Amino acid sequence: MAIMDFLAPEISQSDLVTFSDERVNLKREHAQRYREQVNNLRENLDRYIEEHPDLGLVKMLLSGSLAKSTALSTIRDIDVAVYVKGDSAPEEIGELLEWLAERLRITYSQMPREAIKVDGPCVVITFSGTGIKVDVAPIYYLGDPEWRGYLWDRMTRKRVMTSIPLHLEFIRKRKERQNPHFAQVIRLMKWWAKQRERDSAGFAFRSFLMELIVAKVADNGQNFSDYHAGLEAVFVYIQNSGLKERIAFSDNYKAEALPKTRQGIVEIYDPVNAENNVAVDLTDRVRRQLVDLATQALDALSYARSCQTKGDAIECWRELMGASFNA
Repeated sequence: MAIMDFLAPEISQSDLVTFSDERVNLKREHAQRYREQVNNLRENLDRYIEEHPDLGLVKMLLSGSLAKSTALSTIRDIDVAVYVKGDSAPEEIGELLEWLAERLRITYSQMPREAIKVDGPCVVITFSGTGIKVDVAPIYYLGDPEWRGYLWDRMTRKRVMTSIPLHLEFIRKRKERQNPHFAQVIRLMKWWAKQRERDSAGFAFRSFLMELIVAKVADNGQNFSDYHAGLEAVFVYIQNSGLKERIAFSDNYKAEALPKTRQGIVEIYDPVNAENNVAVDLTDRVRRQLVDLATQALDALSYARSCQTKGDAIECWRELMGASFNA
């Protein structure tokens, strides 16, 4: 006679893996197609730069969630960066974007002119076949060997120092320590945040900030191989800290390089630039809302562990991950 394990949760790790693969994660074949589109853009740009060294462009790099393998199935915009020569390009962002757009239209002359246009702090290239948009952010480059340069922040519109390769290396190191679980917990947290954007008025939280919070929890020693426990650990961190403690990393600078006084309501520092608090635009209302939502998520996760039926457990997880969750 089989002995039932009443302590086992109704929703298993296998259920969460299946849900992630079917709903949350960008399909491998789609990711490959998007990367091929960016590779074609980059190769064409490299050839044009080689033939026209006075163009003022240096190179294009894939950035953002697609480059980090933390993209969701709902991705519609691909982030890339184009390094521009600081001694050739305009310094003011409006002029720089128009300057960059015109050079990209020349480089990709086979594309309709209207497919390449300035939109916000970047130039957008739209592919008519797939509907995918490539957001091209200019990086003002002055020759740093680690590819540090100046990027205009999409939220604050301020010029800040960054490095795409160092950002990718920051995530890569943590992925290697907990592969594939670190990236998967990031994707699940991003998916949770997207649901909250739909059902919680005024809620908005940048993906990059979520990546850094998960990285902080990982650096604190959390094992993410159990996704239920991993999500709980992230929500517990948000709840206990209230996002009032400074989050920073020692990969590329020492703690002494950070500002001596508090910079903003929430402090989450760019792992490449000790002067750049990437959460400086967050208000106390958003901070309190995120803490409240994390507390609600913890309640749902706790109840999901003790549900007596799978149907009840599924409803708990739907509170977290939306109506598409099933097991």
